[in-house]
Amino acid sequence: MKQGFDTAEALLAHAGEHGLRTPLLAQLRKDFERASVPFPMSDQPAGTPTDEAWVQALHESLYLLLMERFDAYLNLMYAADVPEREFRDLQVTDAVDVARQVALVLLRREWQKVWMRRTHDKGGPA
Repeated sequence: MKQGFDTAEALLAHAGEHGLRTPLLAQLRKDFERASVPFPMSDQPAGTPTDEAWVQALHESLYLLLMERFDAYLNLMYAADVPEREFRDLQVTDAVDVARQVALVLLRREWQKVWMRRTHDKGGPA
């Protein structure tokens, strides 16, 4: 399982290459709902948004949570089961950059769950 993604867009593209973009976004939606946080782009018109559009919406959502609803942000990180050690490596510069870094951390964790589920369901990596 590849873990060294530099950007959220790269992670989504990799998931798409393996046919796991939809399950990855479904897992992300599930954890947003478990945390009672509105899912980014849920109010968008029908169609398939680009990876860049998804990531931008995720950045914006996390930024708003960080700035205005920190308790909901913490609930989301708990629902997604993001390890605390992941936050120690974040470079704190400004809230926009932190939201970008957290988006990648969150997507990495969701990717890990989706990949492991796929591995166990198929009896091994594809």
